[in-house]
Amino acid sequence: MDYFISLTSFCDEINLNKESAMFFVYEGSISVKKQEDEFFIDSETAETLRLISGIQNDLGVNDEGISVILNLRRKIIDYQTKIKTIFESIDKSKSIDELIFILEKTGIFKNTDNDENI
Repeated sequence: MDYFISLTSFCDEINLNKESAMFFVYEGSISVKKQEDEFFIDSETAETLRLISGIQNDLGVNDEGISVILNLRRKIIDYQTKIKTIFESIDKSKSIDELIFILEKTGIFKNTDNDENI
């Protein structure tokens, strides 16, 4: 990952206070790279911060609420990926046994994020 922009500069650009950004750094929701006395972010982190700023500024949600939203968003994306894999496996399989084999091979039913198995 290329860290390309100062966290402080980017927060000023998107109207997000640095304390909120640091909340998500300490929580592990975003990653930064520290060089000297400054933090730098990559493009993926920039997109997450834009989302955070939008939720905070447009909807008035606090940092803890945004954290819940981000975690739920990650889970939804994960489940969408799993569902896509299931449908692709259904298309590829010629029998129920083959479908079960393909799905077991993908590991799609393994427990992640302390969620119950599907």
